[in-house]
Amino acid sequence: MLPVIAGNITLKLGRTRMKVVFDTDPGIDDAMALLYLHACPSLQLLGITTVLGNASIDQCTINACVLCDRFGIDSPVYRGAGAALDGTVGDYPDFVHGTNGLGDVPLDPPRTQPGDRPASQYLCEIAREHPGEITVLAVGRLTNLALAIEQDDSFARNIAGLVIMGGAVEEPGNVTEWAEANIIGDPEAASIVFRSGIPVTLVGLDVTIKTRLSPAYLTELTAPLGELGQFLQDINRCYASYNLERYGSPAFPVHDSSAVGCADQPGLFHMKRGTLSCVLDGEQRGRTLFTEGDGPHKVCTRVNSGALLNRYREVVLAHYSA
Repeated sequence: MLPVIAGNITLKLGRTRMKVVFDTDPGIDDAMALLYLHACPSLQLLGITTVLGNASIDQCTINACVLCDRFGIDSPVYRGAGAALDGTVGDYPDFVHGTNGLGDVPLDPPRTQPGDRPASQYLCEIAREHPGEITVLAVGRLTNLALAIEQDDSFARNIAGLVIMGGAVEEPGNVTEWAEANIIGDPEAASIVFRSGIPVTLVGLDVTIKTRLSPAYLTELTAPLGELGQFLQDINRCYASYNLERYGSPAFPVHDSSAVGCADQPGLFHMKRGTLSCVLDGEQRGRTLFTEGDGPHKVCTRVNSGALLNRYREVVLAHYSA
């Protein structure tokens, strides 16, 4: 069986699964990514860490627990950073994700409850327990990872790699002309992560805006899933409405699920190797810069969108409609 290379990990599909921690700020697109991740046969979800972003840290942690209940996930959840490294919180994008982060769909109190230690501590611990084996899929601000790097000198050596949904290299930003939301949410954290030496694969707006989930695709995906399918339709209604109003189409970009797709099927993405950095001052604050060459980072520049959407549907339906 041919190996699939993902970061510095070799996967032999059907034999070895990539051990993953999901760092997230749920978030509608985070929910769709978690659905894919949990169902994916090549990825083993060990834990979920939360960070503020699409809603407050309290709400994002509740949402992660609710999604675990809804999706049948028994991986532990750990509450993470409630502010950026500089202490700022900023405004939540309720016009995109609703005030509760999940499209204002009523949520039952979750049965799943967060663990008893901070996300950054959990990240350090699990990296020490599995040195060289853990990949973090980070689809929110990078605050938890920066805290782990600062708290434990061994973390950067122990972690196998990061797959990050964030940044924009060739495309303009989606918050400012220069900056993407997850990076500008905590530029200091991004800078610490990029300078840490950890192998990073950046799945940014350069590819995520090129893969769009249409209403027809969503209907085809959710129709066989019963109550779960209705929940997915309900939360995505808010997301589709925002995209229709702003961009003239209800088809929305596949942001966070693209990062999961890159971990699952890296061959669907064209990448360039080099070194990432982050602008911390001035009008370009939060901008991701990339210098191509011999460096520890990869940036996704193109994606086979049709194959990615087919893979997503195949994995989700095989798991949840079985």
